[in-house]
Amino acid sequence: MRHETFENLVPEDQDEWSARSNYWLARSETCQSPRKRRERQKRPLILVGYGLSIKVEKGRLIIQDGTTHFPSKPVQHVFFKGSLDLPPRIVIIDGAGSITLDAVDWLTEQGIALIRIKYDGSNTSVMSPTGYAGDPEKIAWQMKARESEALKIEFAAPLTIKKLEAALVTLRDCLPASADRSRAIEATSACLEFIESGRADKTQKLRGQEGKAAYWYWRAWHPLDINWKAAKQFPIPEEWRTFTARSSVNSSKKEPNRNASHPINAMLNYVYTALLTQTKIKAIADGYDPMIGVMHNQREKNKDNTPSFALDLMEPMRPVVDRVILKLIAEETFSGADFDLQSDGVVRVNPVLVKTLVRVLNV
Repeated sequence: MRHETFENLVPEDQDEWSARSNYWLARSETCQSPRKRRERQKRPLILVGYGLSIKVEKGRLIIQDGTTHFPSKPVQHVFFKGSLDLPPRIVIIDGAGSITLDAVDWLTEQGIALIRIKYDGSNTSVMSPTGYAGDPEKIAWQMKARESEALKIEFAAPLTIKKLEAALVTLRDCLPASADRSRAIEATSACLEFIESGRADKTQKLRGQEGKAAYWYWRAWHPLDINWKAAKQFPIPEEWRTFTARSSVNSSKKEPNRNASHPINAMLNYVYTALLTQTKIKAIADGYDPMIGVMHNQREKNKDNTPSFALDLMEPMRPVVDRVILKLIAEETFSGADFDLQSDGVVRVNPVLVKTLVRVLNV
């Protein structure tokens, strides 16, 4: 079912960018379920736009959301210490603004993580109250597992099994019937059986099975029917009408998914980044070093900034968050104003649309 009803909330005299921003804002508000009176807030607070600010006044945290279009009325949020409506984390998507040092202290004291995500879906920074005080025994295990083939398999095989099981659900329930989907289900089932039988006793074999399943998984996305509004003001490149690959034509072979050149890949990059930041925070809270990967190695280009262990841990959830994007594709008719093609060919997603995605994910 498509959401034409939200279109009625948009004034006819608004330009397409403003109209789509208001459309996604209306959609994002419907994603929130009411919180019970004695229940703590579980959803993150998501901020977007320009001119946003986070400061403290008279002991209260005052947050001013940013502006994404004109005319708009940015929302102000006021929080008291210890309140049940305090968000577990604040996610700032794109835009620009300011935060005071006393606000940083306030967030740390209340145990609220602050996450900053750039316009291209890459993770800029995570400020977590847990810091990096790791458990020496757990970090020692991470270092040992990196060098031990047996420990790698012991750690990674269960994660890969969970990932393939989740992929099968996504393939069967969320993708259109096609020859590629049937082949993907068959290949994923075979890879799953191979790993569960214990035959993937080397990391090379395990990666080979995962890679084979991934190849057919993304092939099954090719027949996706992406609906676009007919609009002269925001024309789209012809290649946006279909989905041909997870990789970007703007990226290197070492990092094929960065700098997305297709709207679907741009949205996937955002949801994966949101998932990664939450996984990173959890790994820190559990006493691990999120940078010391077992199966993922720190990329040479960004060696000191790659949370490789968090990448290890998040693998089973990738097919799960994919369902959010697939559901959106099935339900929506997109506009060219939902995306902005940068001068370097990188696709930038309307920040209010990103806000909707992250709010639905609740990560």
